[in-house]
Amino acid sequence: MEFRALRPEDRAWITACRDTRVHPFTSLSFPSLFAWTAEYGLTAAGDSDFFVIRSEHDGAYYCPCGDEGKCRAFLDSLTGGAKLVYLTKEQADELAGRGWLVRHRADLSEYILSTAAEALREGHVSKSFRDKCRHFKKQFSYSVRPVGAAEMPILRRSLLALWDDPKERNFGDYSVLHREIEHFDRLGLRGLLMETAEGEHAFVLGYENTADCFTVTIGKHSPGLPTETSMVIVHELARTLDGEYPYLNLEEDLGLEGLRRAKELYSPVDRLEVYEASKP
Repeated sequence: MEFRALRPEDRAWITACRDTRVHPFTSLSFPSLFAWTAEYGLTAAGDSDFFVIRSEHDGAYYCPCGDEGKCRAFLDSLTGGAKLVYLTKEQADELAGRGWLVRHRADLSEYILSTAAEALREGHVSKSFRDKCRHFKKQFSYSVRPVGAAEMPILRRSLLALWDDPKERNFGDYSVLHREIEHFDRLGLRGLLMETAEGEHAFVLGYENTADCFTVTIGKHSPGLPTETSMVIVHELARTLDGEYPYLNLEEDLGLEGLRRAKELYSPVDRLEVYEASKP
C-alpha cells in the first residue's frame, strides 16, 4: 500500500469511510488526523471505501476504517510486530481471539462531558469548576461570540503572543493550533471567542465528532488572564451548544498527571476507552 500525507480535500473520503458507531474516537476523525499530521508523522493509504493511518509517533497503524472485508484483509497482511491503536474493547477482544496481544491505553482514552452540566444548567460538575466560573464572572466583564472570518486576525495575534510567552514555548500543540486556524473552514471547525473589557482574549475550537457529541480540540487564553479561563471558555461553549449536542469530548490526557487532574475537574460522565493490539 502506498501511504501519503493527508490533504484538506481528503475530508470527504475519510468522513465517508469512518462509521462513528464502529470508530467513535476523535483521533480517527479527519479534523484531528489533519491537524496532527506533522506533529505525529501521519500518512494515509486506501481507496474510495477504506483507509488506514500510519503514525511515526506511535510506531503503529490506527484501526482501519471502511469496508469490512478490506479492513480484515489489511489486518491479515500485517506481519509479526505490527501494532494497532485506537481499538474499541470489542475490536481488541476480536484480535485477542486471533492471537494478538492486547493492552488498555488509558493515556489515549477520551473524556466525555455532559453539555448541560458544563453549561451549569443541570447535572453534576465539581464544586471547583462551578466556583471558578462564578468567580471569573464576578472578576471580569466579558462577552463571547462565535469564531468567524472577522475573528481570525485576533486568533492569529493571540497565537503569536502565546508563543512569545516563555511558559508556552514547550507546548507541542502550537503547530496543531496553527493548522486549525489556517484551515478552519475546510476542517469544518467551530469556535468561540471571549473578549474582556480590558481587551484580553480567550478562545476554544472544536467540531462535530458524532451527531450527539462535539469535540473540544484546543483552548487558549491571553497570558494576562488566570488559568481558570480555560474552564470558563469551555463553560461558555457548553452554553452555546446546549440543546444541540448532549455531550462534549475533551479528548485524551496523554498520560500526563496534571492534564488528567485538569480534565477530571470537568466531572466527565464517561470515557471512551482505547485499546492497542500487537501482532506476535
